[in-house]
Amino acid sequence: MKRSELIFNFLLLPIDMIMIILAFVLAYNLRKYQGETVSLWPFVQYLKYMLYIVPLWILIFAIEGLYNFRKVRYGIDEFTSIIISISAGIMLVVAWIFLSRTFFFSRLVIIYSWLFGIILVTVGRRLVRFVQHYLYRYNIGIHRLILIGKNNISYNFLKAVQNNKKNMGYKLVGIITSPQDKGYRTQENMKILGPVSELENIIQKYPIDDLILTDANLSENRVLRIIQFCNEHQIIFKQVPNLFEVKTSNVYTTALAGIPIIEFQRTPLQGWGKIGKRIFDIIFSFFVLIILSPVFLIVTILIKLDSKGPIFFRQERVGSNGNFLIYKFRTMYEGAHQKHAEYIKKYGNMFKLQHDPRVTKFGKFLRKISIDELPQFINVFIGDMSVVGPRPPMPIEVKEYTTQQRKRLGIKPGITGLWQVSGRSDVSFEEWVKLDVYYIENWSFLLDIKIILRTVVIIILRKGAY
Repeated sequence: MKRSELIFNFLLLPIDMIMIILAFVLAYNLRKYQGETVSLWPFVQYLKYMLYIVPLWILIFAIEGLYNFRKVRYGIDEFTSIIISISAGIMLVVAWIFLSRTFFFSRLVIIYSWLFGIILVTVGRRLVRFVQHYLYRYNIGIHRLILIGKNNISYNFLKAVQNNKKNMGYKLVGIITSPQDKGYRTQENMKILGPVSELENIIQKYPIDDLILTDANLSENRVLRIIQFCNEHQIIFKQVPNLFEVKTSNVYTTALAGIPIIEFQRTPLQGWGKIGKRIFDIIFSFFVLIILSPVFLIVTILIKLDSKGPIFFRQERVGSNGNFLIYKFRTMYEGAHQKHAEYIKKYGNMFKLQHDPRVTKFGKFLRKISIDELPQFINVFIGDMSVVGPRPPMPIEVKEYTTQQRKRLGIKPGITGLWQVSGRSDVSFEEWVKLDVYYIENWSFLLDIKIILRTVVIIILRKGAY
């Protein structure tokens, strides 16, 4: 890790402490000057108590991984961890008040502290990241990188670094070819530095910080020599795993008749994970349907005023347990679905048209802000769907699926998913399938929460929806 990264990551700790204290101070003063008579400790005594609990909050932050040097968190990932950490810290405060029977401030102080804590800690960390990313423009903290392998993975990484949408902090020096690269055509802007056999000479000519091996088929002896070379020259070595290495994340070892057996589990979404996800779906969908019932009423009236036809659009979809009827607010003219087979032949499977002539004026607005999907929470509540998962395809689309594409039918379909937070309609179907398969094989509750939060952000920004 570069010295600048160490400095910026270290700065997060004192900034978090300052922001937490500031959150409690603001909460105290906001409650004090609201004009109501309330029993509060003197500010000095209150601040003394806050200084006692701040180290516990920092410990919670550390446990949640917010100070992890090897896996630095950004964006929604970091924001989710901040919410979890602040909430856990507030729970400790509440528990202490309850057990000690102390009544030194009102419940509003707790709520204000929680809210200010999330906002201020997030702002503080964003300021640190802003300065760090700003310095990238002057090559301060930049990782000079070389990829080994002339393939699609290298090309996708090249595009990501060049677009620099997430301020990745990498500067791609070029690509070193491997013996397996002969069938791949060199893409535009793909700078070839030479073959892997000339690695030492290339590194002497182009000093680097990181080296990523994207060719998963390189021989073990060659990989070991590359790792040894990187260790000798203080270069960070990373590798894109092959299929077996990816699958080992869901491997369980058992024994049958005294014989050891390795089981490759299809998804972590088994056993208690499956039960917990279903409980979450029921609770979440129930509250969404209750809270947004006024929105349902308004949309219902506007749909009837906009065009002829039913309020809800019901369509047969394919899920993990067979076919079911999906519910959506109608966004197309009546009878528009009859042209779907024709459109599949013309535009391909799982197509999305930016200017679909079948969509009504109000329907286009509903799609833009994703309100047309709200009735699917009925499907979630009754068990046909989940809040997060692959999008449910139609039977006519499934008929065209390849073996790889059928993997996305392995779990309950969802209202939102990785496709939703990765470009939505701007993502190709092949990339869509890859995202769904990744979700199935790497499911976790935290991943679901991140996807839900990112979905909310994308809906607000109205990105990729049409």
